[in-house]
Amino acid sequence: MPTRSAKFYSIALILGDFFVLLLAFTLAYILRVQMDPRPLVNEVYALDFIQTFTSIAPLWLLVFASLGLYTSTVYSRRLVEWTKLLIGSFIGILIVLGYAFVIDEPVFPARLVAVYAFIGSFLLLVFEREILRLIRTLLFRFGIGISRVLIIGNSQATRDIASQMSDTPRSGYDVVAVAGPDQVLPKNASLKHYETVEAALESLKTDRITTIIQTDLYETAQRNLMIMNAAQCSHINYTFIPGEPEFYSGKNTVDVFLGYPVIAV
Repeated sequence: MPTRSAKFYSIALILGDFFVLLLAFTLAYILRVQMDPRPLVNEVYALDFIQTFTSIAPLWLLVFASLGLYTSTVYSRRLVEWTKLLIGSFIGILIVLGYAFVIDEPVFPARLVAVYAFIGSFLLLVFEREILRLIRTLLFRFGIGISRVLIIGNSQATRDIASQMSDTPRSGYDVVAVAGPDQVLPKNASLKHYETVEAALESLKTDRITTIIQTDLYETAQRNLMIMNAAQCSHINYTFIPGEPEFYSGKNTVDVFLGYPVIAV
C-alpha cells in the first residue's frame, strides 16, 4: 500500500545511499593512499577518483532499485535488506571494475581500495539504513508520517489485520476505526467501531482517514462502488485484501489477466 510517507522514505534512502557510498569510496581512498606507506599500483588523483564515482553512482543506485531496496517489502525486513545490500555492494564494485576495463584506464590506485570500498560501502549502508529506520520509528511514535486507517470487513482477516497494524511505531499505520460486526474488533483495542459502512464513510473527514482497507466484498456491487468512490472523492488510499482463508492456505500468485487482477491458488 504505497503512501506519501513511504515515498518520502524511499527518497531518503536513495539520497542516503548516494552519500554513504561517496563516503565509503573517500575513506577507502584515504586509508590506502594517505595512510598506507606501500607504493601504489596506479597514480589516481583524489579528484579524478571522486569524479569517477559520481559518474558511476547512478548505475549503482539502479542496481539497488532492481534489487527492490527502495520498496517496503524489502526495507521492512531487516535480514532481507542486509542480504540485498551485500549483493548490491558486490555488483556495484563489479560495475566500477567493468567501467575501468571499458575506458581502459585505472580507476583504483591500488587493489586494496576496491576491497576497502566494498567492505566499507556494505557496513556504512547497513548503518545508514538502521539510522533512517530509527528516525522513522521515532517519527511514527510522535504521529508524524503515519497513515490513519479505516478497516471494513466481516471476516477474521479484518480482526487479524487490525491487530497486526496496531503497533504504530513499527507499522506506520494507526487503525482509527473498524466498520463491521462486534466480533471483528481486536481485544482491548481503543478504536472507533461503526456498525454500518455508511456511518464509517460519513466520518472519513472527521476521523482524518488516509487509508481504507476492505477485506470483504458485499453482495451488491453498488455498495462496493460506494466505498471506492468515497475513497477517490476524498483522495484516500484504497486497498482490497481478500478475507477468505482459502486464498492463503497454499501457494498462490497474484497476476493480471486481460487487464483484471487474478489470484491463482
